Amino acid sequence: MEAAIVSGITKEVITSLKTAAVNEIAKLVCVKKEIKNLTITFDNICAQIRGADQIVAHSEATNYRLKLLREYAYEAENIIDLFSIELGGMQEPRLQERNASSVCRCCREVGVRYKAANDIQELNKKLERITPTLLQELCREDRQSNITTPQHDEFITIGRNIANECDNLFRLLLRGNQAGQCLFAIVGAVGIGKTTLAQKIYHDTRNNFRTRLWVHVSNDSKNLWMWRGESFLGTGETAVQRVVLREYLINDRYRRLLLVIDNVWEDENGWNQFLGQDFCRGGDTVLLVTTRHECVARTMGISHCHRIKRLSEDDGWLLLRTTANLRETEATGNIQDVGRRIVQKCSGIPVAVRTIGYHLRGKTREDEWESVYLEDFVATYPEIRNSIDASYMKLSYRLKRCFLYCSLYPEGHVIEKQCIMQQWIAEGFFSEVLQEEEAEKCYQELIDRCLLLPEDEAQGVTGAKMLNLFRSFAIYRSQDENYVSNPRYIGRNFKPWRLCVTNGGKVEDIPDDATSLRSLFLFGSPQNNGRSLEFIFSKLTSLRVLDLRHTQVDNISTHLKKLHKLKQLRYLNLSNTRISSLPASIGSLTMLQFLILKNCPLLESLPRCVGHLKKLRSLDISGTPMLNVIRFNLLELTELNCLQGFIPAISGSQDNGLGWKFEELRPLDDLRSLQMLKLEKASSSRDDLGQLNLHEKSNLKELELCCSSADPQNRDRDAEHIKAVFEALKPAQCLVSLKIANYYGDQFPSWFSNSHLTVLQRLTLDLDDCLPGWDLPPLGQMMNLRFLKITASNLLPDANNRQLRGEPRNGVAFPRLEQLVLGKMESLAPWSVLQEGDLPLLRVFHLDGCSQLNSIPSCIQRCGTLTSMKIKNIDTLQEIANLPSLKELEVHNSGRLQTVFNIRRLEDLTISDCPVLAAVNSVPLLCSVHIKEQSERLPQWLQQKSFVLRRLDIIGTEELLDRCSLPIAQYGYIIQAAAEHVYAKLVDGSFYFSYNKSTGSFQRSRRCIERLTVDGLHNNVVPPDNWRAWMVYTLYAILVIASSFLFSGLLRSVDKTSQHPQ
Repeated sequence: MEAAIVSGITKEVITSLKTAAVNEIAKLVCVKKEIKNLTITFDNICAQIRGADQIVAHSEATNYRLKLLREYAYEAENIIDLFSIELGGMQEPRLQERNASSVCRCCREVGVRYKAANDIQELNKKLERITPTLLQELCREDRQSNITTPQHDEFITIGRNIANECDNLFRLLLRGNQAGQCLFAIVGAVGIGKTTLAQKIYHDTRNNFRTRLWVHVSNDSKNLWMWRGESFLGTGETAVQRVVLREYLINDRYRRLLLVIDNVWEDENGWNQFLGQDFCRGGDTVLLVTTRHECVARTMGISHCHRIKRLSEDDGWLLLRTTANLRETEATGNIQDVGRRIVQKCSGIPVAVRTIGYHLRGKTREDEWESVYLEDFVATYPEIRNSIDASYMKLSYRLKRCFLYCSLYPEGHVIEKQCIMQQWIAEGFFSEVLQEEEAEKCYQELIDRCLLLPEDEAQGVTGAKMLNLFRSFAIYRSQDENYVSNPRYIGRNFKPWRLCVTNGGKVEDIPDDATSLRSLFLFGSPQNNGRSLEFIFSKLTSLRVLDLRHTQVDNISTHLKKLHKLKQLRYLNLSNTRISSLPASIGSLTMLQFLILKNCPLLESLPRCVGHLKKLRSLDISGTPMLNVIRFNLLELTELNCLQGFIPAISGSQDNGLGWKFEELRPLDDLRSLQMLKLEKASSSRDDLGQLNLHEKSNLKELELCCSSADPQNRDRDAEHIKAVFEALKPAQCLVSLKIANYYGDQFPSWFSNSHLTVLQRLTLDLDDCLPGWDLPPLGQMMNLRFLKITASNLLPDANNRQLRGEPRNGVAFPRLEQLVLGKMESLAPWSVLQEGDLPLLRVFHLDGCSQLNSIPSCIQRCGTLTSMKIKNIDTLQEIANLPSLKELEVHNSGRLQTVFNIRRLEDLTISDCPVLAAVNSVPLLCSVHIKEQSERLPQWLQQKSFVLRRLDIIGTEELLDRCSLPIAQYGYIIQAAAEHVYAKLVDGSFYFSYNKSTGSFQRSRRCIERLTVDGLHNNVVPPDNWRAWMVYTLYAILVIASSFLFSGLLRSVDKTSQHPQ
């Protein structure tokens, strides 16, 4: 149990003990002293473990007492919680006069206070038993830094991708030095290879800089170690060593200087101030920093941050094989398969791959490798655990709790930003004030520190994933609190507080000792049914978070009738379930803050009591097409800050439960996110629209305005009505994200402009129903726009339209745009007005459908930062060429695409359903190709020999793969020459065969072998036009047969000689 987390929990309890609810308990004179003693005890413990980031429990006994302390802290929270609920329920009916019922209520209130008082007294007794011993046992332990030197091992395997990154950064350093740009940073997750990359650059630049300095910062930032060249200068306190370092920076004798500062954690010691504005000295000095936190580099004034990538599977396998001293002849077949799975389990983190590789030295049997693969890498190998620990221990108490909580999500699951933030709040990780802001800061910091990997927003999901290795670490670190597996295996001495049911587990298998759960995740576990829900509502009554999304329980609405027993529930997620209605008893969940009913296709009604959930902060009813009865209003939900699925009352209707009036939004001053649906049904009368006040909501950051699909017969008539409604929906200028869907007004509302939406970062326009010939506003003038998605089949057929670019400040259009997604566009002609220098930061471009596109627009070709492109469903596209910085290219369903050429930095290519693609040329760095082919023939372009791949993935039919799975098959010689590693799968994703060039061996699935055995090779042999290859294999076979005869004859002669030595 980690002392830092226990310390944080107890501090929160101390805060709770000073609230109004506890003051109500303290009205009983006999318990005032007990509350004071409880507060003092918790205060003393917190004081003893101050600086808890450096505290470790040295014995199992201390660890056990810390667990008890956490349990007692949670118990104190529950006492206060239940008291507040009971007292609040009694005070709800307010009578104007004292009568018999009010007297009874007073008696009940006294009874509730006495119960809470007795619980606090019992809790004090429990604490008295452990506090003295615990305070004596807690002690401090200094964490030692792993000192990294500038010495570079020439024989270390860093992989092809990392080598390319090193070369790129090396050129950038030299070019930047000549151009006066002198500040650079290498940013990446723990163990990813930042220091290795810096060491290689430090070594490779020895002839380019007269003086080279290497500075290593200790983990606590209190000490520095310094080298000049490869000579050690000394170590000491940061302030003292900086004096020495400053002498090098200001002395003219040390011109043309490279300074590498390794392992910078925070800028709390003022590196930015130390370096000063004159650091570059006219381009003679270059600074290179390694850090795990990009914000630290930005604080130091560094503009160019090089984010290092994880090892690819091929590079990881090369590193593992090399570190394990495994010869190529041994690295075959199943050994290689297990090795690649080990690399995946290591999440491409070099330090983990290298550690496992050292452990595998001398092990050449498959079962030995399989045994290592099945181990828990974090628990088994201290080197891996300690390297991640270095980053983890730097996290604040709240960041630690948030990070560990993410491990409850299944492996590979997308952790949606909004969901995880709401769950953190429901668990009580943040104080009562500005909880959403604090949660968002924590989420972003976990991403900045590379502990979470953000998903591509172009896919429509705002979320992140946790690397498998980091998830294993988080599970290991939180094993005293969180449990992720089948509850049947929960041990007797283990009392988890949070549970994610996986591996076919059933909720009913939770042991009685573990029913004090605070969070429960099912994630659609198929073994859980109505009986499971009954168990939850009867046994797990302390739940604060209940996530039942994707749980396909029949008659789920019937089982929810006992939902009211979860009195402390804060978060309820029923998304993607078969729920048809909510029970009226949900109104008794007075602590409920988040109610998520997204994408429930059978949901028909919401009860009136939902409007009495005064603590509700978020309500999501989006994606509920059957919902037609809403019996409550929003006026009492004053804490609501997220409302997804607001449906306006039908124009001219009375209060019939078919929607909300606009005036009900007025008291919701805390709204941060609002989605409004079916706006075409809203009243456009001046009185109704006058009730809207979105422009006054200074907290509103996200706004989604949606209409239903337009009626073609009435679209022109309704255009003016829609325009009037949208005009009244003018948001405040603080808006960060805006989505407009199915809008068919005759023009955009006047507020949709760069002059009003000054801080807008995300814009999504789904304009399929817009009027033909419509013009887009000058989006190029939006200075802060980072993400732009436009889907519009009727938009802008006029190639002469110049409005899109506008007249941006500083002459640069879309100056901060990073991701551009276009769909169903008739033409990209409007984008041709962009000039050289526009889109300076664009890195991702997706295009789905464009009926008049022959080649990639020049404005995209000129983007020097574009690294990823995805093209889908464009039948007119004939070539993709001249993209100087592109590294990843995906092309799907482009029937006329003929050539891909002159993409000099392309590394990864995916091609699917492009039948006439004939040539892929001038791609010297291409190392991975993924193809999906429906026909029985291998694509013509792949039969060229213009590139040599590291990896080739083929998804195809059995007929095609049979023609590739033997050396003498029709395409066997192409497979053998195309790549170092070839992997073939059927369309259903099942493995078919693989090929390893270094050993010349094929590995085939049972299905592949059976087909070859049954069919022979009558359909798959080399045809006459490949007679040269056939002759080679024939001669090879003859040579093998002749050799066998010669060898057998030689053996016979040797045998005779041994029998008659005379």
